[in-house]
Amino acid sequence: MFGGDGYTRSPNWMANDFASWFFDDPSMGINSQRQAPIPNNYVENFNAMPPQGYYLPGPDFGASGAYYPSQHPMSVTSLIAPPSPPRESLLSEHRRQELIDIVDSFPGVEAAFGSRIGSLSIGTEQDDHHLLSLYNMQSYISDYWAHFHPQLPILHRPTFSADKTSNYLLLTMIAIGASMVDYKKDPQFAQSATELASMLAWNIRWQIFADVDFRPPAKLWVFQALLLLETFEKLFSSRQLHERAHIHHATTLTLMRRGSSLTGRCAYDSPQSGRDLKTNSETGSIIFSNQPSGANTTDEQWNRWIVSEATRRAAFAAFVLDSTHATMFGHSAVMVAHEMRLQLPCDESLWAATSGPEVSKIEQSLLQAGVKPTIFLEGLKKILNGQNVRTNSFGRTILMAGLLSVSWHMHQRDLQVSSLGGAAQLGGQVKWRQALTRSFDHWKKDFDGALAGIRAAGTSFEGMGAYYVPSTEDVEHENIFESRTVLHHLAHMSMHVDIVDLQIYGGAKRLLGRTITPLDAQQARQRMKNWAPSARARDATFYALQFLGQVMLLEERVDMPFEDDDQPRTPGSRKMSRATTGVPIYNARDDHLLNRPWVLYYACLVVWSYGFALEGCLPRPVRMPTTRAEKYQEMRSYLRRVGGVRTPDELAGVTGKNACLGLVLTLQEMFSNTSWELLVEASRLLGQCINILIDDVQG
Repeated sequence: MFGGDGYTRSPNWMANDFASWFFDDPSMGINSQRQAPIPNNYVENFNAMPPQGYYLPGPDFGASGAYYPSQHPMSVTSLIAPPSPPRESLLSEHRRQELIDIVDSFPGVEAAFGSRIGSLSIGTEQDDHHLLSLYNMQSYISDYWAHFHPQLPILHRPTFSADKTSNYLLLTMIAIGASMVDYKKDPQFAQSATELASMLAWNIRWQIFADVDFRPPAKLWVFQALLLLETFEKLFSSRQLHERAHIHHATTLTLMRRGSSLTGRCAYDSPQSGRDLKTNSETGSIIFSNQPSGANTTDEQWNRWIVSEATRRAAFAAFVLDSTHATMFGHSAVMVAHEMRLQLPCDESLWAATSGPEVSKIEQSLLQAGVKPTIFLEGLKKILNGQNVRTNSFGRTILMAGLLSVSWHMHQRDLQVSSLGGAAQLGGQVKWRQALTRSFDHWKKDFDGALAGIRAAGTSFEGMGAYYVPSTEDVEHENIFESRTVLHHLAHMSMHVDIVDLQIYGGAKRLLGRTITPLDAQQARQRMKNWAPSARARDATFYALQFLGQVMLLEERVDMPFEDDDQPRTPGSRKMSRATTGVPIYNARDDHLLNRPWVLYYACLVVWSYGFALEGCLPRPVRMPTTRAEKYQEMRSYLRRVGGVRTPDELAGVTGKNACLGLVLTLQEMFSNTSWELLVEASRLLGQCINILIDDVQG
């Protein structure tokens, strides 16, 4: 997976030969009509492994005799996890006590959290109201499966057993679930659960690092725990944990590269260190004691299948985090797209199968139908050339991560070569930007088409038990559907303006651990003033306004069709029934979608920067809205007026671009009430944007 032509090649550089192949033009021009074959040096031969990425083209019957419905590439469990049986959240009292003993042994908790640690002692451990009661710990695990797992499906749910899972992986799942406790039901308990989650995360990383399984080749549970922990630390917790996750992101990737379990082979085939070798006293043969974890069945062949697929999903999860967080936060990407020499994850119907024979039956049907899995690089090239790709929601997220990775590295390439005067030799920016921009839209169109197919076929699956397609009004599943909108708009905005420049322009004093100097601020202001009149600025602002309107003006969507289907919202739906309050329905504090709150912040900075750079501060006297309803009404008026344009170029003729006070005030208040510290910091920066807007302190 983490391939290369040698051990000395830097994975951080996008080689010119890969860029030329990807864009079908040695001079970086684009030929969207030609689909060049993938050269051997970029895609390895996968014949050594049995295909595992198939999709069932027609009806079949599982090993148990139950009817197995036809699987659309995006259908049923391809987008949502199967119904959660009680087994998945069951935790024995013995295992619970074992976890509590581990938590009690964590060092430095009081020093790290000070007086806040007292709030963790609510009731007694036998009391259901206690944070670590059996009931609550099972609830945390259930919340993990319900809210988090569908977005990053790297654990094998059908064979998951809390009592058999590694302690630190299980504690990481509990931390994520605890951070998702419903604030509206019990604010005090939700706040305490959030503190519990941070306390667990603070210690879990060091415990994993000290575990014997952390050495290369590390066990699968180590990768899974570190990836889940990184996601929690970056997107749910404190500034300190966010920075720690950023620092150790490369550590996780280095550990992956140091083993052979992430080269496309099953982890069972990984060479073990000498300390893992033992001798079988009966046969005299050498055996391995460090067998990979991740499967809990007695079917050895199915175990191998599970571990192989889970390993591949962990590799892709690392890639998704790397590229999306580089785009969202301005971090440096550590991976490049051409490293990923694996087939996309298998369909969720296979991943949700409950037995080895069922998996074999499905795969056999697919082999007979001639359906082949898609290699990641092939899928990425197809998206660039406007071709559809058959995969599931996680696969589509991976493909967008690939596009974001290519975009990020092409930007870096242009920055480097322009400083040396070599840009003309390597091709200009216009062609690759246009190609990637088109690919973003095709990715979204392909995703929407797959979802429309599911909704059209959903009624035919009623009564099929685990394969039943729920209503798209279901809150959590609707969130998963809407994740495509988040990534689509993030891609368009990041193509044209960098989050770091936006934050410096808004008055940030410190970013990425470094103090912003007066020279940094001056250079950023100049870049933004040069950017604002350009077509790139209009494109970024157009997509930012679209995204803000779709999320913040939920009641507007009652009167217009869904962007991904032809049916308007029906009366009685969740959004319509609450649309008459006169205040925003969306609340970032209650949003379980991983990236949406931060992308809202990104979009708000784009809109504010565009308006202020072109029109300056608001004319005096400035009337400040005071109530939440007044702020909302001003935001609504602005988004309908300025965001109502049909093309980016129409923005040039719109006046009052800087009249976004209601929008910024609304998001500032919303972000200030969240538990994620970075959003609280974002709220403070938006406060500075407000001050700049009403009084041009930048001069």
